[in-house]
Amino acid sequence: MTASSAAEVARASGLPVAALRPGLWSREDVVELQRTLLCRELGLPDDGSSTSEELLAVLEAVRDRVERRIAAVRGTLEGQRHTPAEILDGFGEPVVPDETLDELGLSWARTWTAGEPVDSAAARSVAERHRAVAGPDVSEALAFVLDRHGLGVAAYARDALALVR
Repeated sequence: MTASSAAEVARASGLPVAALRPGLWSREDVVELQRTLLCRELGLPDDGSSTSEELLAVLEAVRDRVERRIAAVRGTLEGQRHTPAEILDGFGEPVVPDETLDELGLSWARTWTAGEPVDSAAARSVAERHRAVAGPDVSEALAFVLDRHGLGVAAYARDALALVR
C-alpha cells in the first residue's frame, strides 16, 4: 500500500477529516487506527496494550454471541425455542474468549503466588492487560475463572485493579 491522504482515510473510516491528523498515512498508521477503532467499538481502553490478534479474538467472540442471539430470537419467534436455556442462548456469556480469560487467570495467579504486592510493577502490568481484555472490574463469572487458578486470585486481582484506576 502506498501512502494515503487523511481524506482517503476519513472516507474509509467514516471519521471526519478534522478528527484525523493531516498529511499522508502509512499502512502502519491505518492499521493503528483500525486497532483504535476496534477498542472504541468493543468498549475497551485504548492504552496500546491490546494487540490486533487479541482484538480479533474478542471481535470473533462477539460475532459468535450475536449469531447465537439471532438464532435464539428467530427460534423463539418461530415457536421452536421453549425453555429458558433455549430462549436465552447467547445472552449471559462473557464477550472475551475462554482462552484469553484463562491466560489472564494464569497471569494473575503467577503474580499472586510470586508474592508480588498489589501495587507492584508486575501486578500493575497484569491489571493493565486485564483492563484491555476484560474491562475495569472482576465480574462474578471472571472471579470463578480466576479462582480456578488458585483460591484468592480473584480478590488479589480486584485489589490490584482498584489501585490502577
